[in-house]
Amino acid sequence: MKRRAVDREHRQRSRRVRLFCALHPDRLSAGELLEALGAAEDLPPHRLMPEHQIHMTMVFIGDVDLADVGEIKESVERAAAAVEPICWSPDRIGTLPDRGQVRTVAVKGPTSNALEELHRRLTQRLVRHQKSRPFLPHMTLARLTPPCDIGGWDRPLEVPQFTFDTVQLVQSRLLPTGADHKQLMTASLRSR
Repeated sequence: MKRRAVDREHRQRSRRVRLFCALHPDRLSAGELLEALGAAEDLPPHRLMPEHQIHMTMVFIGDVDLADVGEIKESVERAAAAVEPICWSPDRIGTLPDRGQVRTVAVKGPTSNALEELHRRLTQRLVRHQKSRPFLPHMTLARLTPPCDIGGWDRPLEVPQFTFDTVQLVQSRLLPTGADHKQLMTASLRSR
């Protein structure tokens, strides 16, 4: 009897996927960001993100049934179609969170009307239980290993402006070696 319950639970989990929507810089720009971080000699031990995984999370959807992915793709497509291509000018590299044990080093920059609009539209369509946190535009470059208390580590950054004309739906699998990302679809930003 116990084995059947375990098998049923395993089948249910295998029919679920962990999803988020993201903006990805081109590979050259992602490499430049990692190089800028590499010049910081006073950073504690850290693990760099793979170049192809550098992204700005627009909305974390969470675990969903595999059967719902088609509907989610359609929602991403509709949200993207109503937003113009996005220009973003990151201006610093810093740590997250701002207080306590720091886990992440990220490139940060100001928000914009287009970023806020895309975030709002995706959240309305895809997130059932939204935490009330303001949208913070950033791209994770490294994870501290282990997390430590170095709050306030912040450096100016001079890189060209990014232009995003697509948003991606990404599946994330958590592995012992870190997250593995697989793009499920790309939707064009094209305000009508």
